[in-house]
Amino acid sequence: PFLVPEGAKLLKEIGTRFNQLLMERGKNRYRIKVTSVLRTPETIKDLMKVNKNSVANSAHSYGTTIDISYANFIVDQKTHTQSNDDLVKLLAEVLHEFQSQGRCYVKFESKQSCFHLTVRPSN
Repeated sequence: PFLVPEGAKLLKEIGTRFNQLLMERGKNRYRIKVTSVLRTPETIKDLMKVNKNSVANSAHSYGTTIDISYANFIVDQKTHTQSNDDLVKLLAEVLHEFQSQGRCYVKFESKQSCFHLTVRPSN
């Protein structure tokens, strides 16, 4: 999958911040799960048949948009697992932080169980 350099940097920083907050709160490490990045015109056309949120001029066409699952997280260590609700709240907190800094736009997609994130260009 392709992301513009700012998008790749932002995604890495989101994952780092997510784990930083987990550690500060005495929780185990988890990794966020990216479910979509770049989409081709063909994949968009196919997706539009089954996903009412998908549009022909998708933000995913430009390498600036990422979908991050809030239904699934990746755990490296199976002991002392966290509730999904706690992980979703923490991820939402991290994404809100980056959105407040003007680094991205974030949309909560309830039917797709993901946060739809678009990188904002830096000035």
